[in-house]
Amino acid sequence: MLSIRASIPLAALVSLVACKDGGGTSPPAPTAAAPAPTAAATASAAPTGSAPAAALPRPKRPKTREAPSPEKMRAYRKALTEGRILAGKLQWPEAIKEFEKALVVVPGDAPALTELCWAAFKAGELERAKKSCEEALRRTTSPKIQGMAHYNLGRVAEERKDPKTALDHYRKSVALRPNETVEKRLAELAKKEKAPAPPAQEPLPCQTPAVKIADVCTCLTKPEPGEVVMGGRSCEPVKEPKLPRPELTLLEAQTGTFRTDWILVAKGEKGFSPIGRIGSTHNPGAFGIYEELSIPTVTEKTAGKTPVLWIEARHDRHDSDMGIDEYEEETVRTVTLCVPPQGKVTEWKCPLTVPVERSYVRDRMQLEGFTPDAETRKLMTKGLPLKEGWSLEVKLEDGKAEVSVAGGKPPAAVARLVGSHAL
Repeated sequence: MLSIRASIPLAALVSLVACKDGGGTSPPAPTAAAPAPTAAATASAAPTGSAPAAALPRPKRPKTREAPSPEKMRAYRKALTEGRILAGKLQWPEAIKEFEKALVVVPGDAPALTELCWAAFKAGELERAKKSCEEALRRTTSPKIQGMAHYNLGRVAEERKDPKTALDHYRKSVALRPNETVEKRLAELAKKEKAPAPPAQEPLPCQTPAVKIADVCTCLTKPEPGEVVMGGRSCEPVKEPKLPRPELTLLEAQTGTFRTDWILVAKGEKGFSPIGRIGSTHNPGAFGIYEELSIPTVTEKTAGKTPVLWIEARHDRHDSDMGIDEYEEETVRTVTLCVPPQGKVTEWKCPLTVPVERSYVRDRMQLEGFTPDAETRKLMTKGLPLKEGWSLEVKLEDGKAEVSVAGGKPPAAVARLVGSHAL
């Protein structure tokens, strides 16, 4: 089994929160060894021949900063609360000062950065707003905060007469946290700009065939224009799990700040090319915020006469909001199906990734000395602990995969996967 520490799948598929317009924090809304090849292979919440993901040993948690002292937490919450009160009174310059005080106490705190971003936007400080929200995105794994930050960045882009960038941020925001305000703004702007529909999924990087694996690594880890990278980024083939085909390589690559991708690469007629993203993780190093990835199973199966590579992955996410004394944990298992060259198809492809199981819990952190004031209580989630989950089943049949609901009620974005998928 491969155990990796590092960021966040499914965030774009699952709604965790309902939110208000703007950058203020809102509480989340509750929602309701390999088997032998066989034409009827399945994946679900039940064991699939190897140990189920829930029974696998958890990877060692990545190192994060130590928790702030109770004294610092009191100062942090006081500044954050004062900033929110001032923002509620539309006193934006004064609110900015309080959010900055909170960030002095807890540097890089994503909730405070998002609040600062919105206050700066409303105060007309667009560059400060942009930088604050971009930093917030780097410092969190929470779909709620990411969704708010993308919405705020969309507003900044609109103000700067950049509708294309605004649309991109609004789409990301809606995917992370479905919300009527954002959906309405997205629809109105898309209609006004006559914008085409976005691609169904994020395209794979580095699609120009490379002479050797090292060239693929160079492409995957290349910094963005203007990005400064100290000491370079790592990229190397993983040793476990063993892949059943010699032309395949699974790379673990640091593709961005705090981000690691697991990319499946195939050697074809023209060279080495990525064919699938098995997992993507994000670890900002902040206290109480980390993600882990495990790839327990890579197996060859068959869908009738069609050979299929069946890759199981498990992603664990933990995020916390010290301002309201809450944390959330999410585990998602996925199955990625890849098909080798056959007939007129001359290259490997990975046509389907299915999240087959999700579990989620939100509860109190039990921070020492936490005594919420009236403003903080408005933001705290009621009815904790919240627990939810669902599961799908994947069956391989003749040249296709059949996806069905096995348990719970998956969100609409996941439910759309139910049905038949040609391989």
